[in-house]
Amino acid sequence: MTKDLEIDEVKKSDREEVEALCQGIWDGHDYIPELFDAWVEEGGFICGRVDDEIVALAKHTWHDHDVLWLEGLRVHPEKQGKGYGRKMIEKRMDYIQDLNYEVARFLTSGDRRPVRKIAEEMGFELKKEFQRMCLNEEELGVMEPPSEEEISGVEQEEKVEEVLEFVFSSPVFKDHEGLYVEGWTAYDMKEELIRDRIERGHCFSVRNPEIKALMFRYVDEIYGSVSIAFIAGGKEEMKKLLNHGLKEAIEDRRSIYRVKTASKKVMEAAQDVGLKYSDHGTSVVYEKKVDG
Repeated sequence: MTKDLEIDEVKKSDREEVEALCQGIWDGHDYIPELFDAWVEEGGFICGRVDDEIVALAKHTWHDHDVLWLEGLRVHPEKQGKGYGRKMIEKRMDYIQDLNYEVARFLTSGDRRPVRKIAEEMGFELKKEFQRMCLNEEELGVMEPPSEEEISGVEQEEKVEEVLEFVFSSPVFKDHEGLYVEGWTAYDMKEELIRDRIERGHCFSVRNPEIKALMFRYVDEIYGSVSIAFIAGGKEEMKKLLNHGLKEAIEDRRSIYRVKTASKKVMEAAQDVGLKYSDHGTSVVYEKKVDG
């Protein structure tokens, strides 16, 4: 019989125990230890204890005044298969029930069938599925960088109003149902977010003279990866943007180059420049709306 979980906020004094739990997650490459201090300070970082031992973790973060993002669900590798994953999901939903949110969302791998089954039983619905395409460190290491011709015309984009108009009218924005995927987080692609990413230098475009294609690209230092959060436009122009990111990934010796997309046109362009469908399948976003 699975013992009941006692839910508690993670404290700074729990660092050693949390890091020990995470050592067995994703072959020791879990990102939670890197975010531990920030998550503790931010709040919403909770744990499930059994006999005063942390056996599970979870985090909830406000994305907007009405959108609550759920992430960081972990079960100690030695405690898996005992029903603690389901218990933690149930306990977390009880824990957040008094928070004033309208929509709760989370992202997981498409092949995590047990998590998806539990979520659907608890009233979550599939919002969007994103295909993962990538090149790993070994593949990048033997590739020649794209030529100057293959990336000609790519420039960092700073004209906010033109970017906003292009993004919101693009078929890819509709394909993504307005979601912007960074790593294991999906944000609503609103004006504030777009302005912020432009200010960070993440936006690149191909023009003639108006925008023909654009992308938002960032470097994830935790994983040493170059990732594309959003890309849209003409296929040939998108290929130039994708090659521009590929060149950076090769020359900076990054561990992975990837894009997550729900657009078939983007998938085709990504294949044309050498990206491959990920062995890990897709990423899926689930959401649950508060009744009433």
